[in-house]
Amino acid sequence: MQRIFRNTSAVFFGMLLVFAAAKAALPEQAPDTMNGYSLSQFGSFEKEWHLVTSRYRKDTGEMRLTWANDIAWKALLEKSTDDPDGAVFAKIGMMTEDDPDFTSSAVPSGVKRYQFMVRDRKKFPDTQGWGYAIFNGSGKNTSKPEDHAIDSRACSACHEMVPQRGYVFSQPMSLALNTAAPILSEATGNITFTTLDAAKLRTDVQKHLPTGTKQVRRVHGPFEKHVFVGTMGEIRPVLIREAIRTRHPALLISDDSPLFSLSYINPDKPACEDHGKKGVSVISLFTTGRPDGQLPPVARNEYCETAQ
Repeated sequence: MQRIFRNTSAVFFGMLLVFAAAKAALPEQAPDTMNGYSLSQFGSFEKEWHLVTSRYRKDTGEMRLTWANDIAWKALLEKSTDDPDGAVFAKIGMMTEDDPDFTSSAVPSGVKRYQFMVRDRKKFPDTQGWGYAIFNGSGKNTSKPEDHAIDSRACSACHEMVPQRGYVFSQPMSLALNTAAPILSEATGNITFTTLDAAKLRTDVQKHLPTGTKQVRRVHGPFEKHVFVGTMGEIRPVLIREAIRTRHPALLISDDSPLFSLSYINPDKPACEDHGKKGVSVISLFTTGRPDGQLPPVARNEYCETAQ
C-alpha cells in the first residue's frame, strides 16, 4: 500500500512539474480568448485552487486533472447540483507515455490542452449557465471567433449526459486510506435512443455496419446537432452499453458533419474473456479528425466488455 501511494504521488507531482514548465513557457503577449476568457486571467489555479480528481482516457492515453475554485469546491462538498455564479472548474489534459524504466506505469509527456467551465447564468443562458474556454498546450485558443458558439454548444451537449450532477462530470476523489471512492451514477443522463432503419443511414456509415444489419439504435437529442471530435470517443461507453442491451448496433451521428461513433457486438466472436472474466466482444469505430471537406479518418478498436 505504501509503495502504491508513493508511486501515485510521484505521478501527480510529475504532472504538476510538466504543467508548470509548459505554463512558464507561454509567450508574454496575451493569448487568444474564448467567450471572453484567457488562460492568463485564471492565474496560478493549479497552486491556489482545489484539486478535485483525475481521469484517465483509455482510448486516447490522456490523463486529465481537474481543479475547482472555492465557490465550485464548496458546491461539490455540499453535493449541490446547482453551482452558484462564480464557480469555475479548470482541467488540464496531459498526454502520457510509458516510463522506459518502469514500463508498467504511464507518465506525463506534455500538456495537450487547458479547459475551463465558468458559471454565469446571465451570460450563458443557452448552455445551462456554463461558459466554456479551451486552450491548446501553448495557451492559445485556435478556433475562429465565429466558431466559439458552436464549440460551446458542443461542450454543453456533452455535459448534458449528466444533468443529475448539475452538468459537472468531476466528483471529489478520496485520498483517505481504506475509504471507498464515491459511487458515480452511470453517465447516461438524458441520452435517449431511437430505432432506425439501417438503409436510411449515410453510405459512409452503412459500410461500417456488420453484414446483414437491418436496424440500429441512434442517439437522439442535442448530441446530433452539436457534435465535436472529442465527443466521438467519450460517447463510446454509452453506445457499448446500448449495443449489448439491445443487440443492435448503437450509433451517434452528426446531423451536419461527417462525424460519427458506432459500437456493435462482434458478429464473428461475440464472447470474450478478460483476466478470467467472461464478457462480450464489442467493435467500436469513431471518426478521429475535424471535418475539412474530406471524410475524417475512422479509428477501429475491439473491447472485451465484462461489466454488464
